[in-house]
Amino acid sequence: MRSPYESQVLSAIINHSMKKEDFLVEMSNSYLITQTSLKPDISWEFLRIPEIFIHGMRIVGFPNLQKETYDNWISINNQPCLLTQFLANPQISLISEEESDKISKGYDYRWSIIYTLTRPGLSLDFSQALIQITAHCPAGPPQYGSLLYLERTGEQWAVKSSYGLYNQ
Repeated sequence: MRSPYESQVLSAIINHSMKKEDFLVEMSNSYLITQTSLKPDISWEFLRIPEIFIHGMRIVGFPNLQKETYDNWISINNQPCLLTQFLANPQISLISEEESDKISKGYDYRWSIIYTLTRPGLSLDFSQALIQITAHCPAGPPQYGSLLYLERTGEQWAVKSSYGLYNQ
């Protein structure tokens, strides 16, 4: 029974990371970023780090991330999925991939931010989640991708940590 928790996680991410005027591509992103120029293998073992410095940059990982949460995130995102089924009240404009392409090329939308999300990986006890978010602005920054680690207290999900995958 992941559905209610998946909806709650997506809602928490939208509230945490997006503004009402932003756009969210309605199809989940099945391209998982599991390597970067600084770290060629972003594995579960690597993400569990409490804190390290790479090339002078402080990186805080997800020390409480359970392997099952990471594995669920990998397996649930093997193909794209419509997110609309999990968003009863999206609080943001949902757009198709075709609309995203049009917005990216439209002069009137040059400062808009278009987000993509993966489906969240959930722990067996539904106490934690892992999700990837990307943001694109046609005119330039922000362009970024991050992994977000969330924990649930009662019925509330909260982002506890973020791992930057890229930033341009």
